[in-house]
Amino acid sequence: MTAGLLLHIISRFIHIASVILLLGGVAYARQVLVPSLNGLPDDLRKQAANIAQDRFRRTLYTLLMLIIVSGFYNFFTYAGPRHSRDYQIWFGVKMLLVAHILATSILWATSRYGDIAVSGKTGRRAASLTIAGLIIVAISAYLRSLTQRGL
Repeated sequence: MTAGLLLHIISRFIHIASVILLLGGVAYARQVLVPSLNGLPDDLRKQAANIAQDRFRRTLYTLLMLIIVSGFYNFFTYAGPRHSRDYQIWFGVKMLLVAHILATSILWATSRYGDIAVSGKTGRRAASLTIAGLIIVAISAYLRSLTQRGL
């Protein structure tokens, strides 16, 4: 195994593992954390929501950085055949969804109004992040199948 191949495998692992952790964290927040916070008294809910937001912010920034750096590495070191028009179109759609995830997750993590209606915007943001993330995973699987077939 060459050093280049090992670096490629490590980069792909970091990229995929970071995406899994990000989507899992968002799904957990949507399905478990938000409903749990809504059951707390008002003052305790605000305090718990702020603590959760502060802790998730550090994790979020780390995961986003790993996803971006490993994604750029994977993109710029690709040495396979030239991709078809269909591949380019779907890759563009994937990048638009990635931009949505980046913007929404940063807004979610940095909002000074993190507790303002925990069941309102926070739930919708988490749902949109989860859905967009799952669509990206599906598009990535399709793109990978095109790459393996040389398209």
